[in-house]
Amino acid sequence: MMWSTISPTNSNKLLIGSTRSVDYRITLEGGAEPPWLQGPLKAAFLGASGVGKTSILQQFFYHDFPRTHQTTTKRKVYKSCLVCDTCIRELMVVDVPPQKRFPEDNFAEWNNGHPLGLRTVHAYVLVFDMGNLETFRYCRSMRDQILDSFSHRDFSLIVVGNKFDTITETQANSQELKDISTLVRKHWRCGYVECSAQ
Repeated sequence: MMWSTISPTNSNKLLIGSTRSVDYRITLEGGAEPPWLQGPLKAAFLGASGVGKTSILQQFFYHDFPRTHQTTTKRKVYKSCLVCDTCIRELMVVDVPPQKRFPEDNFAEWNNGHPLGLRTVHAYVLVFDMGNLETFRYCRSMRDQILDSFSHRDFSLIVVGNKFDTITETQANSQELKDISTLVRKHWRCGYVECSAQ
């Protein structure tokens, strides 16, 4: 990544001496800001009830697996830092209760009285239970609603098959799971991961 020259702007003033200030900002080639000035990376976990969204997040952020299932009833934000493009960035992940509909625009999201921040994320992680393939229908519906609600595609979609440890070898090699993997990777052109929160 090559840096362009320092260019004057109206922000980030550098004081020179005691009488004047000069404005400078570092920009990347092509006019983009460097990663440390771009704000946090945001992701939202979506899935049907009981698929293990919260368990995955608690394992990732706290190295803890909850032994009892507690239904997510309100929005929770998990925060951490990660290294991205040799810079430390804040990571914010939103865990929300199952949604009947994805908000079709910003007004719809704020008008429901409980804004969840779903329209301002960089990535959507759609989680389903590998032992209950009916939960994949929720992921398919959410994916379609997300794509229909935006006129751009400035975000990523990732599909996660959770509870891999609870299925048998026969189920793991079933045609249904192979079809889901093919659909997500080749037709939707999204990332696909199979995991276990344990």
